Amino acid sequence: MNLGAFFSFPVVFLAVAPTQLAAIVPIAGNTIQNTATVKSTLLAAKGDRVERMRFSRGANAATVSTSVVRGTRDTFLVAANRRQTMTVSITSLEKNAVFDIQGPNGQIIKQEATSWSGVLPTTGDYRIIVGGTRGNASYRLRVSVN
Repeated sequence: MNLGAFFSFPVVFLAVAPTQLAAIVPIAGNTIQNTATVKSTLLAAKGDRVERMRFSRGANAATVSTSVVRGTRDTFLVAANRRQTMTVSITSLEKNAVFDIQGPNGQIIKQEATSWSGVLPTTGDYRIIVGGTRGNASYRLRVSVN
């Protein structure tokens, strides 16, 4: 997809969110900021599930028990602040579920893991992307943020 087609002038793309594209346009010494709405298929394939992980009031951890169909991904958004510690673990009966962690700026923090803990570099929504390594995967995902 040519994202430049949304604008009729040269642009510098800064970030792509699920439904918005942010851009800065340099024009003769001035800078104009503009956005365009785009389809969410940029980040998630058809059939992929994206949902926000919510913590109970006063809790710093949450657990989700569900399953992912072969060829799709489940993405959980977790809001966290810079310098907080996030701990993520996943278990599956057939040991066929793994996760990736993607930072707010799109940087990959961890790939194909079953457990991870680390201090977060920036504030924003972190993506925990779960997939099966073979076939469908039933799993239990636990996330804590301190």
